[in-house]
Amino acid sequence: MTGRRVLTAAVLVTFAGGLCTPGVGAAQPPSAPSCPALWVLGVQGTSESSPGASETADSGMLGHLLGPVAADAPNLVARTYIRYPASFGGAPGTGGGSDPYTVSANIGLNALLDASEDVAANCPATSQAVVGYSQGAQVASGFAQIIGAGAGAGAGGGPVAPERVAAVALYSDPDRAPGSSVIAGRPGQLTPDPAPGTAGAAVSQIVLSTAVASGGGIATSSGVDFGSLTGRVADICVEGDLSCAAPDRAALLRVAAQLAAQADLRDPIAAINSIQGLLSSALGDAWTTVVLNDFQIGTGSVAYVPAASLAQRLTDAADSRTPAPGPSETAAATARWGQITATVAANPFTQLPALAGSLSAAWGQLVTDNADLIDPSVWSRYSDIPARHTGYAANGQLASGVAWLTALAHDLAGSRS
Repeated sequence: MTGRRVLTAAVLVTFAGGLCTPGVGAAQPPSAPSCPALWVLGVQGTSESSPGASETADSGMLGHLLGPVAADAPNLVARTYIRYPASFGGAPGTGGGSDPYTVSANIGLNALLDASEDVAANCPATSQAVVGYSQGAQVASGFAQIIGAGAGAGAGGGPVAPERVAAVALYSDPDRAPGSSVIAGRPGQLTPDPAPGTAGAAVSQIVLSTAVASGGGIATSSGVDFGSLTGRVADICVEGDLSCAAPDRAALLRVAAQLAAQADLRDPIAAINSIQGLLSSALGDAWTTVVLNDFQIGTGSVAYVPAASLAQRLTDAADSRTPAPGPSETAAATARWGQITATVAANPFTQLPALAGSLSAAWGQLVTDNADLIDPSVWSRYSDIPARHTGYAANGQLASGVAWLTALAHDLAGSRS
């Protein structure tokens, strides 16, 4: 299979008890054409899928979206729900799976790539759309990054060429860029770009009018790049949904979420031991990176000149997407720290005041980078996190997605006639 990629990131641990979304029934959809104009691949959120889940039953959050699309354009659209663990370390209330979130998301990404490859092989003229919610949105985001960065199937990209992906819709994406516009990477644009190869007459009537939420995804401090898919990726997030609209100045919250995403959460003892080990490892990795990159050693002098803030060093070290320092780097850091301490010890009265000043400034910046954690006015936005996170269907946030996918199907069908 082509285009395999590891996707690992975090989602807020406080969602562990509130991710279940009411389904829309388990009825099988009507028969779809064997090679329709548009094939939609849906990736459900935490607890909404499993390795044995139905690929066709409209359930969970995305059932409220894809069921209506299929009903509106029954001869133009097919849909497949991706089977994957959709688990969160076995935490109570998150379904039956015990895989950590990061493992679950990786499995989901590879399952999505497999499904896309199958559609491309069996229906090469059919365009694809991908829709994801919560954990599934992070999976779909990873897919979009792979496709958008590649030159096409088999050429360093994914299983399908970028021009065959008509749309990607992300709902409550933990990888949402801070302050991301509704059309990711296109500030102020509310109408998605047309599907490649179409005039876009129907899509031009679509307006994704969701307000831009503050903050960004709990799993990122910078966001992602969708490459050639930019303009066809929607990033839908509501204010107060901590998964996709976490406060900007809350680095330690993101560190905690990254660690929880890798942890065994099946019971309190397992959770404590797992998180303790992960935290110890992350702190060690962060310190190794700081020693190797943020101290400058001159002739008889040492200076702390950080290339990145302490908050960024901690966040990166906690993120399982960041390669951990290898044995050679750890050894080099140990040797370098020996040089630093020896240099300072040789002339402490000159070296210590300057180092103390720069380290004090770095600590002050770390406090600033977490200022939102103690700001009551910020946390007033998060008075009802579970309802915000699970309310996309009830609050009408999916309606424009239904209209968009339906419009795409009609545009694509018209281009084939």
